[in-house]
Amino acid sequence: MAELLEEQVREELRKGQKKETILARLATPENRDNLIYILNNLPLESRRLQGRWLNYLLVILVLTVTAKKIYLIAVLLLAAVKLNQFTPLLLLDLIVPAINFYVMRELLRFHRQGYQFMTVLGALALLRGENRIFPDLYLYLAIIALSLFLLWKMFPAGDRLQPSGE
Repeated sequence: MAELLEEQVREELRKGQKKETILARLATPENRDNLIYILNNLPLESRRLQGRWLNYLLVILVLTVTAKKIYLIAVLLLAAVKLNQFTPLLLLDLIVPAINFYVMRELLRFHRQGYQFMTVLGALALLRGENRIFPDLYLYLAIIALSLFLLWKMFPAGDRLQPSGE
């Protein structure tokens, strides 16, 4: 149901409809809060088109960092197997790339949460010493800056719809 509603909203946004118009047209008492959430999580078509290339650059940067992380995990796992030191707990290292793939999905769908998550995850990545060396430091700083910029440009603070009762 939510996916169908999101697709309807995306189609209306592609047509250039304003969020208030979409809300008035598609809202029912049952789906109003969900519809407001979807509308607040998607940018207007004009803003999406303006930020499209920067968004793709952000996805490429995240993919680069993720691919490097997967490569290092594979090297670690192969070394552990070679030394008969493999334990299933080593597979927990794959959680970070899995989260990055989820966030990339959100970024490719232009969801507000993707930019919010990537800003936080980029900042958290800088807490680890292994990420504060060249070129990772600059990649993470670029990811944080692009995430914040796109979040600011595509989702202005005054553009949010308020749920019923607020």
